[in-house]
Amino acid sequence: MVVVLNYIYTAKYLVSANAPPIEAGALLVHGGRIASVATLKEIKRNNPGVKIVDFHDALLVPLLVNAHTHLELTDFGLWAKLAGEVASPENFVDWILCLIRIKRKLSGKQYQLSLGHGIAQSLASGTGAVGDILAHHPARNLYLSSPLLGSLFLETLGHDPTVVHQLGNELKEALKDNVVGSVKLGVSPHSPYTISKNYLKRVYRYCQQQKIRCTTHLAESSEEVEFVEWGNGDLASRLYPQVGWENYLPHPSGLRPVEYLQQQGGLFPENLLVHGVRLNDAEIQLLAERQMRLVLCPRSNAKLNVGKAPAGKLHRAGVKLALGTDSLASCDSLSIWDEMTFAQHWFGTELDAPTLFNMATQGGAEALGKENEMGSLEAGKLASFQILQPKTTVAIDSVFDYFVSSDCTDDIAQVYHSGKQLPSLTLLHE
Repeated sequence: MVVVLNYIYTAKYLVSANAPPIEAGALLVHGGRIASVATLKEIKRNNPGVKIVDFHDALLVPLLVNAHTHLELTDFGLWAKLAGEVASPENFVDWILCLIRIKRKLSGKQYQLSLGHGIAQSLASGTGAVGDILAHHPARNLYLSSPLLGSLFLETLGHDPTVVHQLGNELKEALKDNVVGSVKLGVSPHSPYTISKNYLKRVYRYCQQQKIRCTTHLAESSEEVEFVEWGNGDLASRLYPQVGWENYLPHPSGLRPVEYLQQQGGLFPENLLVHGVRLNDAEIQLLAERQMRLVLCPRSNAKLNVGKAPAGKLHRAGVKLALGTDSLASCDSLSIWDEMTFAQHWFGTELDAPTLFNMATQGGAEALGKENEMGSLEAGKLASFQILQPKTTVAIDSVFDYFVSSDCTDDIAQVYHSGKQLPSLTLLHE
């Protein structure tokens, strides 16, 4: 006989994305799920004798969602150092070429170790779900022992018809797993400039027919816009020869990336778009009309010097937004708390603190189709939350400002996934 115990977790403030903060708020947890959310006084009255775990002057908040990342690249800094790649790339294409040079020297074991490090760092930084892109598909089994929820998008790209036919067959075979651990498998047709038009169409059609989520990098740089529209620029003259695609240069489409994606059947809500730096007003309106979701990665965009996404316009137009760290090849940490702090500085008044917090929680959960499991603290959802211990006093009317103006990553005291406490946070600082 299995005995499922009830617990009450309480703290100075309980903060969620879908309701005002609750002073002396509490969760009643049963079997790894939230049974009730209210003040401690109310929950105690209705549930006498239940064990109380009191975090006193701390904050109890949902786990965050990293809606776009490449966890298999977590060890990129080490790889770059070993490969002698010490100079910082001067532009977007330099960065891509550096990434390719480094990846060509890697073994499957290195990908496995790196992904494991990424999962550990994500857990320790208060992340509960990810939209993780995986190029080395065999490494997906590392998720079997991870509590992370979300989507694991298997990356695919290429131009040679023979090669992409084989890649497509291998992708379909891998997708038979459907779920690995607690993540659902999806597909990432990388970007409009790395995959042939016909293959991109086939991938989007297959995903819609099979009801598989996918994600696409879109409008990340001016180089992408130039290449998709005119078929020239640095991507044509430098990237394509480097990877052996010089014989597959596409004819000028005359279309900007959003229009091009629409032409290939890529504007459907289950295709999660990423970056959106180079969007104009008409494209923003089209994305809103098509009910598209977009993940912003401001730290990566800043480091690669590709520009700043029109976040305020996107938000006002009704495009649903989420946050992602991208990879440690273009970012300094896998913490969404750190991403929120930078975003507040990067976007200024375009996005306020509660909006950023929503993007990092509820917005991210919705982007990955996990809104019924996490993203907010509500009855019926998983008891997945974290405890923050601020170094200074935080007033109830300034908790959201605290989230975006402080290094909350360092304030994480405990992390719970589905009612189970993580044993250690020490991996965060390795």
